[in-house]
Amino acid sequence: MSNLYSDACKGVILHLIIRETLERYSEDIREVTIAIMKFITMSLGLQDTQISESFREGLYDIRMNCYPPCPEPERVLGIVPHADNSGITLLLDCADFSGLQFLREEKWVNVEPIEGAIVVNIGQIIEVMSNGIYKAPEHRAVVNKWKESPDMNIGPADELIGEGKVAVYKKLTNAEYFSKFFNRKLDESFVDMLRI
Repeated sequence: MSNLYSDACKGVILHLIIRETLERYSEDIREVTIAIMKFITMSLGLQDTQISESFREGLYDIRMNCYPPCPEPERVLGIVPHADNSGITLLLDCADFSGLQFLREEKWVNVEPIEGAIVVNIGQIIEVMSNGIYKAPEHRAVVNKWKESPDMNIGPADELIGEGKVAVYKKLTNAEYFSKFFNRKLDESFVDMLRI
């Protein structure tokens, strides 16, 4: 019983650490966004801080995308061409190959990743608020034939099972995990489906 209690406590602690880290990250990104909006406001010749300050209480979300290697990348898109309907998208590219493309003069142009850099993408809200001075660019994500995003099995860490510690969840490949996620019944708990 004490092992189960200990494991549950470790899970709660890990959850709290991740939550606190994401909250700090979100607040830091919010401040970066407000600073960018202040520069946009100044570039438009506006003295009013109402536009930049309106982003302080706005909706923020964090998304993570991963694209596996593809033998025929010319036949597949990671994300179809679109312009963001948000205000601003801040993109941190964690790969060493280009996956983001922007449409420029009717041609798709790669955005080469720079380590530690953040790509700032203007969304349609800014296009509307700037009366069309700033445009929300059409862009897409493409897959890569040669480079592979790290692919790992999803399951309990080996150090957390064995010697009296039992695995609570199945070990799955990345493909199996997402196949189960996208083919699940919506009225069932996904995490419960992964239990042994």
